[in-house]
Amino acid sequence: MLVAAAVATLSCSKYANDLVHMEVPAEFLYFEVEGQEYCNISRAQKTVTVYLPEDANLSTVIITELLLTEGAVSEPSLKVGTVIDLTSPLTVTLTTYDDYIWTIKASGEEPEPKDGPQLYNMGFDHWCVAKDKLGVKYDALYDEDASEEEKAMWGMASSSTKMLGYDTVLPETEFLAANGEGKKALMLKTCGISALFGTIKKLAAGSVFNGSVGNIELAKMSAHIFWGTPFTERPKALEGYYCYQPVPIDWVQAPYEDLKGQMDTGHVMVILSDWEAPYDVCPPDLLLNPETDPGVIGYGKVVFDESMIAYEPFHVDITYRSERTPKYITIVCSSSARGDYFTGGDGSVLYLDEFKLTY
Repeated sequence: MLVAAAVATLSCSKYANDLVHMEVPAEFLYFEVEGQEYCNISRAQKTVTVYLPEDANLSTVIITELLLTEGAVSEPSLKVGTVIDLTSPLTVTLTTYDDYIWTIKASGEEPEPKDGPQLYNMGFDHWCVAKDKLGVKYDALYDEDASEEEKAMWGMASSSTKMLGYDTVLPETEFLAANGEGKKALMLKTCGISALFGTIKKLAAGSVFNGSVGNIELAKMSAHIFWGTPFTERPKALEGYYCYQPVPIDWVQAPYEDLKGQMDTGHVMVILSDWEAPYDVCPPDLLLNPETDPGVIGYGKVVFDESMIAYEPFHVDITYRSERTPKYITIVCSSSARGDYFTGGDGSVLYLDEFKLTY
């Protein structure tokens, strides 16, 4: 029994200076430089490739985002703000218990764009009035004749807020990024909710996501939501149009009490993962950190922080951390970025229209 245990231990360990230690590969989890058009991280090849415009100055490339395996250090030392020279590939040694040699390189030849699979109703044109399990009517993001698969594409917890008299997700028929017959957009609105004669007060951010809604916990004014719809492609980015109209944050909850009075922010993020099942999120107890979750293969996010009067395009690069094939995609949109902590501005509105995955 002791011999078997020793063999099992050594199978996941390394020797260094005659001491046995656990093997923790040191890796780049996220990397971004100023002006990049795209970044690809290959764990198998231990390379980071950033695609920059042809006229970019490769001798003075500034790192704007960086995330390494927890506890890893780099040589040369890299951090946000570091200026690196990518006129030729840069060799970087990442160290946990062992050394791992990585290469950072630049390319002005971005992969040729190609068409690829899209998700149902990414233009947000298809809506109908649906009923939840309790018979509450709400606006749902699918046609009346949609298939069961199409009905499950876009989830929202707005049926629970609708039951209390608050609309957080609505179709927009007049203020659009793309006009035309039958065109609609998505409007997300943050609402401060008072229930049970004022005994329960919570903020509800307007939010939609790929996935479904599970049980509602009225005592917490929260619901179990399951992020992820089946998807096996590796898109390069998510694009679309947005118009954000925030108000100052007036509802706060730990650990974000210090945000009170600051202007609200909204966001759109996209996650490619190989979870075994859709991810169970139930704010604020069950949450996901996409920057560190081992099941997340690719991730990107854009934060909106300015007040607008017209639509503008947005672009979210997806940085891949692994060569693994995704099982799920999750696009999450919210009118208050800290809504999962019931923190935001009552009245913040985010309009979204014409989403598209690019390859």
